[in-house]
Amino acid sequence: MLIARKLGAELPKDLWPIAWATIWGGVLILIIEWSVTERTRRTEVTWGIAIVVAMAQILAAVFPGTSRAGATILFAMAIGLTRAAATEFSFLLGIPTMFAASAYAIYKDLKVPSPEHTVWSMVALGTLVSAVVAFIVVRWLLRFIQSHTFVGFGWYRIALALVIGIILLSSGHA
Repeated sequence: MLIARKLGAELPKDLWPIAWATIWGGVLILIIEWSVTERTRRTEVTWGIAIVVAMAQILAAVFPGTSRAGATILFAMAIGLTRAAATEFSFLLGIPTMFAASAYAIYKDLKVPSPEHTVWSMVALGTLVSAVVAFIVVRWLLRFIQSHTFVGFGWYRIALALVIGIILLSSGHA
């Protein structure tokens, strides 16, 4: 994301790009899920898969409404990784990414403190609580995907994007 910002990439100020990214993400989920049902897939992560997953992370950072985890899982599945292995790799990859982003945010706050005083004990508590909740949710998700696909989530994204579009049109944000 830092490189994208340095190159001048900015998130849009309105919701239409988010609606479009949400609907296209849903369509992409359906296409990938339907295309991988008949293919033999592997469980080990190769350098090629790691590079594609890294590119998916950049794509997710640049396009609003795109989930980092969703993009990495889907791209890994599209090039041959099993759903479970892709999900596990995506979340394992997220750990150093989130640590780096958090360390950078803390560094920036220490270098140029915000006008409000940062209560570091609350930051630590929030970090601990979010880590525990994330562990529980990821554990549940890894069990869930053993017997379920992401097709339902694809349809959910399409429906959500349509609702966002209807709200934007009805409120005059055409």
